[in-house]
Amino acid sequence: MFLTSTLYQRLLPGVALVCLAVAPTLAQDTASRVSGQIRDASGQPLSGATIVLVPSGRTTTTDAQGQFELSGIPAGTYTLTASYLGYRAATQTLALDGTQAAVVNANLATDALNLNGVVVTGTFNPQTKLESSVAVTTLSNRQIQNRVSRGTADLLMAVPGFRVNSDGGEAANSVSPRGLPSNAEAGFGFLQLMEDGLPLLEAGSLTFAKTDIHFRVDETIDRLEVVRGGSAGIFANNAPGGIVNFLSKTGSGPKIGGIVRLTGGDQGFYSDRKGLAQLGGLQRIDANVGGPIAGTPFKFNIGGFYRYDVGVKHAGFPANVGGGVKANVTYTLKNGYVRLYGKYLNDRVAYYTSVPYQNLNDPQRIPGGPDLRRGTMYSEFQRRTSIPNPFSNGEGRLERDLANGQHTRYKSISSEVFFDLGNGFTLTDNARLLDANLSTDGVYDIQPPVPGTSFAAQYRGLAPFGVQVNSPRFSYADDPTNTPVDIASLNGNGLVNIAGIFPDDKPATNVINNLRLQKTAGQHQLTAGFYASRYTIKERLSYNLVVQEVADRPRLLNLSFPTAGPLFGGQPIEVTNNGFLFYSFGDGILFNSTNTTQVLSYYAGDEWKITDKLRLDGGLRLETTHAEGRSPKTAILNNPDVRFTRFVGAPSTANRFGGSNGGLDGQYRTFYDNRFLQNTDELRTWSFRFHTVNYSLGGNYKFSDKLATFARFSNSGVAPSNDQFAYGVDTNDPTGNSTLRGGVQRVIQAEMGVRVATNKVSLAVVPFYSENNNIPFTIQLSNPDGGFSLTQDRGKVDNLGVELEGTYSPAAGLTLRGIGTVQRPRFVDFRFTDNKGTSANPNDDEVISFEGNRLEDTPDLLLEGGADYSFKGFDVFANYRWFGERYANKRNTIQLPSYGVLFAGLGYNFGGTLEGVQLRVQASNLLNKLGFGDAAARNGENLSQETLDTIDANGRTRAQNSYNLVRPILPRNITASVGYVF
Repeated sequence: MFLTSTLYQRLLPGVALVCLAVAPTLAQDTASRVSGQIRDASGQPLSGATIVLVPSGRTTTTDAQGQFELSGIPAGTYTLTASYLGYRAATQTLALDGTQAAVVNANLATDALNLNGVVVTGTFNPQTKLESSVAVTTLSNRQIQNRVSRGTADLLMAVPGFRVNSDGGEAANSVSPRGLPSNAEAGFGFLQLMEDGLPLLEAGSLTFAKTDIHFRVDETIDRLEVVRGGSAGIFANNAPGGIVNFLSKTGSGPKIGGIVRLTGGDQGFYSDRKGLAQLGGLQRIDANVGGPIAGTPFKFNIGGFYRYDVGVKHAGFPANVGGGVKANVTYTLKNGYVRLYGKYLNDRVAYYTSVPYQNLNDPQRIPGGPDLRRGTMYSEFQRRTSIPNPFSNGEGRLERDLANGQHTRYKSISSEVFFDLGNGFTLTDNARLLDANLSTDGVYDIQPPVPGTSFAAQYRGLAPFGVQVNSPRFSYADDPTNTPVDIASLNGNGLVNIAGIFPDDKPATNVINNLRLQKTAGQHQLTAGFYASRYTIKERLSYNLVVQEVADRPRLLNLSFPTAGPLFGGQPIEVTNNGFLFYSFGDGILFNSTNTTQVLSYYAGDEWKITDKLRLDGGLRLETTHAEGRSPKTAILNNPDVRFTRFVGAPSTANRFGGSNGGLDGQYRTFYDNRFLQNTDELRTWSFRFHTVNYSLGGNYKFSDKLATFARFSNSGVAPSNDQFAYGVDTNDPTGNSTLRGGVQRVIQAEMGVRVATNKVSLAVVPFYSENNNIPFTIQLSNPDGGFSLTQDRGKVDNLGVELEGTYSPAAGLTLRGIGTVQRPRFVDFRFTDNKGTSANPNDDEVISFEGNRLEDTPDLLLEGGADYSFKGFDVFANYRWFGERYANKRNTIQLPSYGVLFAGLGYNFGGTLEGVQLRVQASNLLNKLGFGDAAARNGENLSQETLDTIDANGRTRAQNSYNLVRPILPRNITASVGYVF
C-alpha cells in the first residue's frame, strides 16, 4: 500500500501534542500494527519524518533507514499522514480490523520552500507557511547541511532581506534585516536570536559580543525558522527586524538513533604544518543520539561537537578550539508534556579583523603587506601580551592571549511545559536560566597605515630638548637584542600601522520566562501572555594602542630616540614599550561597569479564521524596560615629571593632562604610559525606564492549495540596551556624572506577499517598506595621534524593497532555487559636523547632510542561485551568492566593488551492508574569489569626495594613493567528512 501525495496537508503541532499526550493511555485487547518506510523522490530514506495517525492520536518519526511502526491500533478507519520539512506531505486512508499488520510506504515530493511545513515561530497559532500572514523562511536539518555554512550568521544568507557580514570567522558576526542600520559591532541589533523559542541572551547588540557567539551549528539542530519583520515585534523583545529560532532535536523517533560524523579540512595546507601534519588542519567530531527510554514515558536527545582548527587565515596559533554539548529530556503526560534542556558551550573562535590595503575604491594588496585572501594582522609574535592592569589603576599586570579570540563559556538550563487544560484552553511556559562569560582578545583597526618615517617625524618638536629626532631607532618588540631595522625599506613598503588591543570581559547572567495562555473560541484563536527577563552584564574594557609593521602576521615595533645633553641624562626617549604606543590610552575608553536590565512585557493577540480561505490576525505588546547601573568615572593619571614642566608645561585640563605628565612611572621620557587612563573612586550611575507599545495587523487569503496572498503592517520599538549606558558618558557634562539616556527607536513596516506552489514550482514574493525613526548613529573620525573621536546623533532611514524565494523541480531529484533582495535603504534625515581634523578650530567646521545617501555596508542587490540533485545515493549541490556594490562609509565616498562566491558539495549515502554510512565533500568559496565585507568607516568619514579626487604629484588621485583597512571575505575552504547514521 502506498501513500497518495497531496500538495498541502494541514498538520498543526497542537494536534501532534495532543496525540503525544494520549498515546501512553491507549491499550487495546485487539489491535492492528502499521509500519512502513518513507523516502524522498530519489529513493533515499528520510530520517526523522513525522508520522501521524488521526483520529487515534498516535504519532512517531522515522528512524535512520526511514522506517516507522505504530502498534496497538484498534479497529477503525484512519488517515495516516507522513510529513518532513522540505517535502510535501502525503496521506493515506486506512481501514483496519484490529488484527492485521498494514505496510505503508511513501516517496515524498520536494517542497524546497517548505510551504507545507508548519511554522511555530512568530505566530499565535502554528500553521503552514501557505496559510501564514508573515514572511518566514525555514530550513530543515538537511538543508542546513547543504548550506555549507561557516557559522550561525553565515547560515542566515539563506534568508532574503538579510545582509549578513560573516567575514569575521565562525562566530561574532553581524546581520542587518531589511536595511535596518547595523554595523560590524552591532551584531544582531534588530533581531532576536533564539534557541528553542527563547533568546540566547536578551541583549543582542553588545560590542565585542554578538549574540551568535553563544551558538554553534551542529547535529543537534532539527530545523531553523526565521520570521522577517512583521509580527516579530509582538513575539519577542526588541526584535522589529525578525526572529531567528533554532529548534533542537528532541528524540521523537520510535527507537534510539543518531549520527556520528568526523570532519577534516584543508586549513593545514595554508599553515606552517608540514607533511602529513597538514591533514590535521581541521579536526572535528559531531555526534547526536536520541529516542525513547524503554518502558518509560521519557524521550531524550543529547549531542554536541569538539573541534580543533588552525584557521583559514593562519596566525601562527590555532584559530578555533573548543566544543559544546546539549541535551534534553521529555516527559509525556496525558494532557501535555514537560521538557528540560541543558547546554554547555566552551569554545574559542578567531575574530578576523581588517587588513591594510591601498586604492580606496579598488582594494589592492600593499607590496609586502598581508595577502588580501589569507593574510592576517594577527601573529604569534604578538600573541601574548602583558600590560599594566588598568582596572587596578596600573598595579599588577593584565595577561592576555590573542589565541583566545572570542572565548565563550555559556551554560543554560531551560524548560518547556505544555498543558491542554480542556474546554479549548492550553497553557505553555518556557523558562531559561543562563550564565555567559565572554572574553575578547583581538587586534583592531584604528588608522590607515602611514610611512614609518612620517610616524617618527611627529616627534621633531622635541629637538630643542636634546632629542636626536633625526635618528629614530625602530626595532622589533620581540627581539631581545633590539637590533635596529631600516624603517624606510621595511617589508618593501616602509609602512607602520597603529592598531588597537582592547582586552574585554563581559560576564552576563539572564533569567527569562514566557507564559502563554490560549483559548479556542469558535473561529478565534485567542492568546494572552506575560514575558519577563532580567539580565546583568558586567563590562570590563580597556583601550590600548600598538605599532605594527605592515606585513602578513606582523610583528610589533618599538620606537626610541637617542638624547644628548643633561636634560635626559643620556637616557633615550621611549615612545613605545613592548610594541605598545599607549597603555590605557587617555583619549580612548576604560569601562568597568555593571548594568542590570529588567524587561516586563504583556502581549495579546487574536487569529480569526473568517472562512476557510480568509484569516485575519492582530497582536499588541506592551513593554517596560528598566535599566539600572553604575560605572566608575575615569581620569588620566596626573603624575608630572617636574624636570620638564618648565619646558612643556604642567599637566592640566587645557592640555588634556599631557605636558610634563610622567604617567605610571613618573618619567616624562617614557611616552607609552604618560596618558594612562584609570578609574576613580567616584561612580557614574543611571536608572532609566522605557515604555514601548508594539502592534501588528495581518491577513492571509488562500485562493487555493496552489496560491495565497498576505499583507501586514507593524509598528515596533527598540529600547536602548546595555551598551548605550555602559559607554554612554554625556560629554556635554564636564562633571562626568551624566549618562546618555537615549530613546526608543521606532520601526514601521508594511509588507505584502504572494506564495505560489505547484508540483514543480514554489515561489514567494514579498514587497516591503520600512521607516526607521530615532535610529542612533555614531560617526567615528580617526585622529592623528592614534585615537578616534565618536560623535553620536540620531537620524532616520527608510527602505523600499522586494524579497524573493523560488524553487523549480524539473525532474525527480533535481531542485533549482533562487533567493533575491532588491532594496534601496537611504538616509532620510541625518547630519554631522566635519571638523576637518582640527577640532580646536571651530571656524572651519562644516555641517554635512547625509540625506539621500545610501546606508553604508548595505548592498542594494543580494542574489543567490543554486541547485540540488539526488540520485541513487548521490547528493550534489551548489550555491552561487552575489553581493552588489556598496559604500563603506555614510559619506558615500568609499565604494566597495560587487563580488560573487560559489559554494558546492558532493555526498554519497551507502546502502546494503554499509547502510547508514555517509561521505561528504564540501567547499566554501570554491573559486577563491576575492571580495570585501566592510572597510574601516572611521577612516572614511574624514574624506570628502573633493579630497579623494585631488590629483597628487604622481598623477594619481588621492583615493588611489591612499591606504585604508578592509575585511576581506573568507578564502576557499574544503572539508571532507564521514558519518554514520543509526
